[in-house]
Amino acid sequence: MKLRKSVAALAVAGAAVFVAAGCSSSTDSVDEVTSQASTAIESAADKVTDAVSGLDADGAQKTLRIAVDPNTTSEDLDKAVDTTNPVTKAALQGFAKASNAAGYTPEVYTVKEVKGDGDNKATATVAVKSPHAPQPVDIQLSYVKIDGDWKLSGDAVTQLGSMGGQHGG
Repeated sequence: MKLRKSVAALAVAGAAVFVAAGCSSSTDSVDEVTSQASTAIESAADKVTDAVSGLDADGAQKTLRIAVDPNTTSEDLDKAVDTTNPVTKAALQGFAKASNAAGYTPEVYTVKEVKGDGDNKATATVAVKSPHAPQPVDIQLSYVKIDGDWKLSGDAVTQLGSMGGQHGG
């Protein structure tokens, strides 16, 4: 949906350039409108590039919170996490239990934005509100699209596990 809106904005901005050029008798105002429209086109193009089909911040948030919840069933983990490597699931289950005991409950993870990172890959900026620090810390976690579904990647699980070791988790 965001992708369509961005493409529509791009088309509207492009049309504005042609309308302004056709209706104006002053080259100064045409140059100004053209410059503004060009800026709008570049902004819309950036949004189209960054858009991730089928994964937004809310979806990434839901997936992440399922993954880091120690009460999540093994079957639900398979739906939320890339578990093609059998070690990933056990590592995540261990992380979820240890991190929750240390105060890192699913609610401390807030996905701020999601950007495309190649084919069937995305990177989410996640704010982690630590019980040990006054301000949230941003981390980057990767997601992968497998069989049409977005999942937290095995690399993200490894990253989370390594952070748990910093706090004795």
